[in-house]
Amino acid sequence: MPHTHRRAPWIALIATLIVSGVCLRLAFWQLERADEKRQWLTEQSERATLPPADLPTLQAADDPMHRRASISGHFDNAHNVLLDNRTLNGVAGYHLLTPFETRKGRWVLVNRGWLPRGNNRANLPAIAPITGSLTVTGAVYRPSRDVFVLKDMPLPDNQWPLRVQKVDFDAIGEQLGVELAPFEIRVTPEVALGNNTPLPRHWQDVTVMGPERHKAYALQWFALALAALLIYVAAALRNWRKARKTREER
Repeated sequence: MPHTHRRAPWIALIATLIVSGVCLRLAFWQLERADEKRQWLTEQSERATLPPADLPTLQAADDPMHRRASISGHFDNAHNVLLDNRTLNGVAGYHLLTPFETRKGRWVLVNRGWLPRGNNRANLPAIAPITGSLTVTGAVYRPSRDVFVLKDMPLPDNQWPLRVQKVDFDAIGEQLGVELAPFEIRVTPEVALGNNTPLPRHWQDVTVMGPERHKAYALQWFALALAALLIYVAAALRNWRKARKTREER
């Protein structure tokens, strides 16, 4: 029993050092991630200043994310895709993606903007067609593959507009019978497509956690490491005082 009492402080110290060490390692890892994210965002900002590129150039790029795009061709108005669970100012709605065939026969999904869902989910919103040949300008966006959905469901056959929880370019391309580019083009805000009034386009990149968030997490891990040390010190002091009092009473 005495041996157990003598071992207890050492066990507590070792456990505290392990917990603090893990917390510190995670804190520094978050700081590293913040630096990496800052560099990545700088690269993306610089990439956005490059001249607009056509679809073949974008498809050949290693990472075309946020590159400006300019494509000419026509929309396939018969096969719209509605990306579900998109909100704007607290209102539920969809992002409207329409297949676009370039003059060179390449296909890409063009995100035209936001549509309100309405009160009855069973009723899909009316979609104005865009006819004729035109040039579309925008920016490349590649959604994260890690989008959380309650359950991955196979896409229904010949059911258009197609309502989806996430954009799967391969699956949608298979439904269309074409090879889609592995990204979408988000139309430049306030730019009209044909004679149509521009849809709301408040684009946000939800695939990226900002460096500030990583710094906040790092601060939390530092705080946990400090808390573990303070708890150990407080407990050790309390035990030391209790032991001294016991010795004095003898």
